[in-house]
Amino acid sequence: MAEKTFVHPYIPNSAPEVKAEMMKAVGVTDLEELYSVIPEHLRFRGELDLPEPMMAEYELRRHLEETLAKNTTCKDYLSFLGGGCWQHYV
Repeated sequence: MAEKTFVHPYIPNSAPEVKAEMMKAVGVTDLEELYSVIPEHLRFRGELDLPEPMMAEYELRRHLEETLAKNTTCKDYLSFLGGGCWQHYV
């Protein structure tokens, strides 16, 4: 039985066939070819200390809302920083 490849639900380009198509479009056969222009001493070869992915959308949404609720903004507190500049929405 073939081993099933994990495709991250929030990263659509993680599907093997999509990766293969993108690499073909840029003319490389493996990802290492893309990284070859980065000097070896600048490459990170360790493991990233990342939390386990949240598989359910509601878990991700709750996590992001809790994290963003910790931010303090100019809406929350009056700020005179910026010398006459004001918030802009881009």
